[in-house]
Amino acid sequence: MRRGKKIQTAAIGMLCLTTLTTGACVTQSTYDTAATDLEAAKAELRSVSTETQELAQQVSDLQQLQIGIARERDVASSALKQARKAVKAERAASQIRLTKLTRTIQDLTTQQKSLRYAVKHSTEEQARLQSAVEYHTSKLGEADEFSTSSVTPPSQTALVPPVHTLVPNESVPKPTVTTTAAPVNQPAANPKPQSAGNQPPEPAEEDWLSFFKNWVTSFWQSIFF
Repeated sequence: MRRGKKIQTAAIGMLCLTTLTTGACVTQSTYDTAATDLEAAKAELRSVSTETQELAQQVSDLQQLQIGIARERDVASSALKQARKAVKAERAASQIRLTKLTRTIQDLTTQQKSLRYAVKHSTEEQARLQSAVEYHTSKLGEADEFSTSSVTPPSQTALVPPVHTLVPNESVPKPTVTTTAAPVNQPAANPKPQSAGNQPPEPAEEDWLSFFKNWVTSFWQSIFF
């Protein structure tokens, strides 16, 4: 608004100056006033021209800034699209990894159950084998004791010396009757010692027991290790 008024004032001043210069009767004071107004109008025009140039420069700067902002907006939009694509791809990859991990957990759970069953079965089998080993060990011990006792010679049983018993008879003397008492603690029949061929060979039994123990040990090592 101020610029419009200034332009109008300058135009009026120039019009007045032109009118005065072209008129027949012009006073000096009127001329001076018109000249002053003309100079003021010129100065105002120069000022307006300068401001117009400054405004044009500002408009140009704003346009350049707007262009820069548009470019940055395009770059940001492209980066946003790339980020969305990356997030989408990462989400898909995470879903795939989650599915694989779920399957792996299920497989490990199944293997754990199988291992627990195998350990339980192995423990029961170990108990049965241990019982079998103890049973056969006791049987082998009894067989060793029996073979050792069968080889031992029978002990000599002390016999009671014969006792002479006198049977008295008042009327007719009879000859003395000698009776032999049965030996004390004499067995009815002494067991005959077994021949060497009937005795089980002790080294063979020990070898068989060692073989059985080694077999059980190797079996358990193959299960647990």
